Amino acid sequence: MEGQGDAVWGHATVRHPGADTLWMKPAGLGLEEVEPGDMILVDLEGRVVRGTRPRHSEVFIHSEIFRARPEVGAVVHTHPAPSAVFASLGVPLRPITHEGTNFVPPDVPRFDETTDLIVTPERGRAVARTLGTRPALFLVSHGIVTAGATIEEATVNALLLDKAAGAQLRLPGGVPRHWTADEEALVKRSRIYHADNLASRWAYLRRSLARWERRSGA
Repeated sequence: MEGQGDAVWGHATVRHPGADTLWMKPAGLGLEEVEPGDMILVDLEGRVVRGTRPRHSEVFIHSEIFRARPEVGAVVHTHPAPSAVFASLGVPLRPITHEGTNFVPPDVPRFDETTDLIVTPERGRAVARTLGTRPALFLVSHGIVTAGATIEEATVNALLLDKAAGAQLRLPGGVPRHWTADEEALVKRSRIYHADNLASRWAYLRRSLARWERRSGA
């Protein structure tokens, strides 16, 4: 799971085309356990309208981002330890690796209104406001939220953000002495993290999963 798995916690959603509903990974299953038939359809009020499994209590992270941003087609929320720890330091994320340039500049927003679960529409709206038009945010001492036009984009954003945060976390106090300048970081972002390369990263993940399934006999 490339550091994104957290037992049965963490979730991803995809907007159902042409409707105010979203397909969600259900509660009670790990990310690596979910089969297509397990997915549930949830409306923007958090009601399960199709499927038999329960929804996650933090559905409002997803529904309120979808409500605020019609261009977003998928949202991911996970609890990778490097990102959760890094966000608690209160230092800016710097583009000290290629991955960091996918997000910075400007700095990745941090949601610090609470470290508790986001279980109400009001808190979901606050998360959506903090995210704004950005592709990702840190939930301080909690995890990350990423968004994208597709599930491929939102997922790869989660992997890249955690790798960037983990790299900086290895430094004393999480504070680097040198990092890529803003202008160059924007050039690198357009050169490295364009749609074709993100699709290639997703394809690699699918091949990796297929190899794992063959080895494990899944």
